[in-house]
Formats: sequence, structure tokens, C-alpha cells
Amino acid sequence: MPLVMKMRHAMAVIGLAFCLIAVSGGAGNAQERIHAFNATIEIAADGTLTVTETIRVRAEGDQIRRGIFRDIPLAIDTPNGRILAGFDLLSVTRDGEPDGYRVNRGGGGVRIYIGREEVFLTPGDYTYKLVYETTRQIRFFEGYDEVFWNVTGNEWIFPIDTASARVVLPDGAVAQQWTAYTGFFGEQGSDVTARTEDAGNSVVFSTTRPLAAGEGLSVVVAMEKGVVAPPTEAEQRGYFLQDNMATILGGGGVLLVLVYYFGAWWLVGRDPPRGVVFPRFEAPEGVSPALAAYIHDKGFGDGGWKALSAACLNLAVHGRMKMEDFADDLTLSRPEQEVGKLEGLPKGEAAIARWFDARNSSLTLSKANGTSVVSLGKSFRGAIEGENRGQFFKENRLYLIPGIGLSVVTIIALVVFGNLSQTEIGALFPSMMAGFVISIFSVRIAKSMSRARGIVARVGLAIAIFTLVMALGIAGFAVISINGEIPYPVMIAAGLFSINALFFFLIGAPTAVGRTRLDEIEGLNMYLSVAEKDRMNMAGAPEMSPRHFETLLPYAVALNVEKPWSKAFEAWLTTAAGAAVAASYSPTWYSGRHFDSRHVSSTLGKTVSAMSGGFSSSVPAPKSSSSGFSGGGSSGGGGGGGGGGGW
Repeated sequence: MPLVMKMRHAMAVIGLAFCLIAVSGGAGNAQERIHAFNATIEIAADGTLTVTETIRVRAEGDQIRRGIFRDIPLAIDTPNGRILAGFDLLSVTRDGEPDGYRVNRGGGGVRIYIGREEVFLTPGDYTYKLVYETTRQIRFFEGYDEVFWNVTGNEWIFPIDTASARVVLPDGAVAQQWTAYTGFFGEQGSDVTARTEDAGNSVVFSTTRPLAAGEGLSVVVAMEKGVVAPPTEAEQRGYFLQDNMATILGGGGVLLVLVYYFGAWWLVGRDPPRGVVFPRFEAPEGVSPALAAYIHDKGFGDGGWKALSAACLNLAVHGRMKMEDFADDLTLSRPEQEVGKLEGLPKGEAAIARWFDARNSSLTLSKANGTSVVSLGKSFRGAIEGENRGQFFKENRLYLIPGIGLSVVTIIALVVFGNLSQTEIGALFPSMMAGFVISIFSVRIAKSMSRARGIVARVGLAIAIFTLVMALGIAGFAVISINGEIPYPVMIAAGLFSINALFFFLIGAPTAVGRTRLDEIEGLNMYLSVAEKDRMNMAGAPEMSPRHFETLLPYAVALNVEKPWSKAFEAWLTTAAGAAVAASYSPTWYSGRHFDSRHVSSTLGKTVSAMSGGFSSSVPAPKSSSSGFSGGGSSGGGGGGGGGGGW
């Protein structure tokens, strides 16, 4: 018998152990959830809501480790626009005892973290209670007033077993009608019961099924007109400023930036008056082809490759450089007898000659020689800019700093004081970048088209404007689709970046000397652009000859008119005066596979046109880094709402 007793005792112990293991395992596999979400919404006669939320949760150390957080939106979209509700947290407890918490404001709402950073919860059930006050939650209609309250919010990451709400009206008030909605945001589920208590002074709502994560409960209660005092005129004026702070700050910022930039442009950015432009048959005195390109383009907008091509070509036509085009790539070299001779060369061309002489070798324009091309370009640009920076054109970039600073301050003020929603903040920076890119794109198109002439230029400009408008329309549609209406803060931010991009190009201006040189270069451009028959009708135009053609060819390259200039020479070769030259013409500075004096524009002209592209295509690519009622309500509507999670 004692042995039997011992065996029974052992079996009991083993069974108890298995039970403990099973219970432990079951607890470990329990799902974190909200067992009950109960809210009491007490309405005061002045419209203030005192909300008490009692939230009983199951914590397993997964999401809920230190406690929970509660998100409460304060930016509320109404038929009359967005308003900003007031909020004051009164108390926070866990299981009836005060608990640590912190409140983060931003994104048009508040997030309340309950718990302490250094305290981790053991698995179990916990009851949290939040008490807070909120204002501007009463909706005033013609025949009644109502409170439309999103009890739980629709952004909880946990399921809710049961949810309830008690709406208590001001003393003596009786609920006129009520309804409630369950489900995901926008749904009109009716899995809820409602009853009145206290002779109609309060309405109690309870869900009839569990709510999945993301589902919520919203309630609506209407009361007699006048039970809650509407805001006074003074309060409405204050609310208007508060609700429209983003528009006020943004609009004021845009206006301030525009006024500043216009003043700066008026002061330093206006071009001097244009002089009389007439065809010129020779280059302006002291202006090399490279300098002509630099002045005409107001700098090296393409990296200086076109100007470098013009300089190399000018060296070649004067016998100080050779060009060979026998292979797929163009090769440049210095004649042996010219090595070390720099006398009489303009600064840019001297830098090119010095670069070649120091290496005593040729340069083929190919990817394999990309590093050498970059080195040559750097030496050339440094020589041109070092001699001429600020002489012909003032960039005035320092005047951009205050405008950029004002824009940054405006954007910061929008984010900090503009009561933006998280969605708007998320769309803010992409919109700014879109505005910046589109602005640069449009201004560059306008600048490029302004240099062209004729019907082709007009058609191209029309296509460019159409493309820009389409891009702006697509971008605007994408932005507007955020919430179905124009989000002013986003548009303001994009506008600020557009203004800065625009004045980045407008703030610079030619100097008086630069304006004179521009007029002279424009006159030369007029001459180089016309057809041979029109050139012959120009009073005082010199006779065409190989020497005249070659002397001005580098300037034609610098001004992007090498094709019409080559065609003019080609047309002259077919005339009686040029026929004797046509058969024997072959430039001593150029050797090519398919040179044909009868087709200068398609052989020699094509080669010199492609030289700039050869330089730029040889450059190595930059490395990238890895790296309510009447069917108008639904679940998620009204004030309150939000959601929460664990931390």
C-alpha cells in the first residue's frame, strides 16, 4: 500500500507538471489583443469633451513590452474645411496606479506613450485609463447639434474583443437621435447596440462582435439646438487663424520670397539695354572662339566641351594642332614643329597646347581616355574662367542665399506650426523636389529655345511648353489625390522651390562690357547662320574663300551654327568662283576617311559638330552610391479616432 500511495503521489506530481507546462505554453502562445475598450464622453455646456478611455490589453512581450501608445488625431476635416481641435491630457494610469507617459505632438495629432523606458512588463492582462479634454468637437447644424465621435479609432494594430461608449450630454439635455458604425474606415457596419439611460441624458453603445485590427467603432448623438454654446465671434476669429496657419505661413512666405527676389533681380539681375545688332563679318576684337562660346552661353553650361572643341579647332586651322578621323574616334595631336610654341595664343588655347606639350602625345576621344579628357577640360576651363570670371557676366549667386534661407524658414514653419497631417508631411518633400526638377527643366528649355530661330524653334518651344504643362498636371493630380482636395502646404512648398529655381537663372546678368560683346557676337552669329545666296546680298560681305571659311569655322562651332556655315561654303564651291577651288580643296589640318570637298557639310562639318559630343561622351560616368446622420457617416468619421499599438 505505501508503494501504491507513492506511485499515486508521483503521478499527481507529473500530471501537475504537465498542466503547468501546458498552461505556460498556452500563455506564451496567447495573442496580444485588446480585451475591452470602454469610453465615456462627457459633454460640457461650453462644448468641451472630457473623455475617459479604459483599455484592457493582453501583453506578451511582443509588441507590448513596456506599455501601449495611443494616437489621437486633432486635425479634423469638416464640410467647412480642416479645423484643429484642442487637447489636454489630464491623467494616465495602469491598473489604477499612475504610470509614466510622454506626449509627442505632430502630424496633426498627438501620440501618448504609456510606460517607462526602463520597465518591461511581464506577460499578463493590464488595464490602462486615459482621461483627457478636447474642444471643438461639437458640430453645429441648422436644426440640431451633434457629437460625432470615433471611439476606438481605426488604426489599432490589435484586435478588439469588445468596445463600448457612453455619451453623456450636458445637464438637462436629452438625446434627439443617435446611430453608430462599425468596421474598417469608411464602412457603415451596424454590429452595435444602443440604448438611452438617465432619462435620455446619456446614450450607451456596445459592439456585438469582436473588431479585427484596423476596425473601429464610431458613434453619433444629436441634441437640441442651444444645449451647447457655439463659439463667439472672437473665438471664431482666433480659430480661423489657428486653422489656416499653414496657408497664412505658406502664403506669407511665398509672398516674402517673391518680393525679395524681385527686388534683388531689379537691383542686380536686369540685363543692360540691348544695342543695335547688325551682321558682322569678322570676330569681335580680342574674342577667341572659346571666349565667344563662354560669353554667348554666360558660362560653361555644358561643362565647357563646346568651347573646348572650338578652341581645338581654332588651333588646328592655324596649323598648331592636327585632327585625324581615320578610326571610329577623333584623334588630336600637336605638330612636332609647334611643340613649346605658345606665343600669341589666347589663354584657353594656350592651356590646351601646354597640356599636350607636357605629355608629348596625342589624345583620342574615347572612353578609354576619359581621365585624360577630364584633365584637359579642367585645365582649359580654369584658364578661361580665371581670366574672364565676372568681366562679362555677373552670376550674383550670393543674392540667392537670403531667398533660400527665407524658403527654408517657411518650410520649417509649415511643418512645426502648420498643423500638417502625416500624409501631407510625407508628400511635402517629394513635391518640393518635383517642383525643383520641373522648374529647372522648363527654364533650361526656355533658354535653349531662345537661342534658336524660325518655325522649328517655335514648334519646339510649343512642344516643350505642352510637355511641361502635362508634367505639372500629372504632378498636381498626384498631389491632389492625397485627400481629394488641394493641399495648400504641399503646393506652397513646391512653389517655393520653383521660385528659387527660376531666380537661380534670372538673378545673373551681363555687365556693360558683356552686353556689348553679346551684341557683337550676335551680329557674327547672324552672318554665320545665313545661306550663301543671302550672304551674297549683304552689303559689305567679304568674298567667300577657304581661308575665310576656316577662320570663322571655330566661331560657328562656338555658336552652334557650324552646319549652316558649312553649307554656305559648300554652296559657294558649286559656283563659278568656287569651282576652281572645289577640286583641290583639302584642309591641311584635317585628315579623314571620307572627306569630300563636294560635301563639306556632311564630312568636315559633321566631324567638327561631333567633336563636342566626343569630348563629353569620353568623360567617365559618376559613381553611384549603394545603398454622421442621413447616410453621411461611417466608421472612422468624426472627431477622436486614431489608434495605437505597443512599445
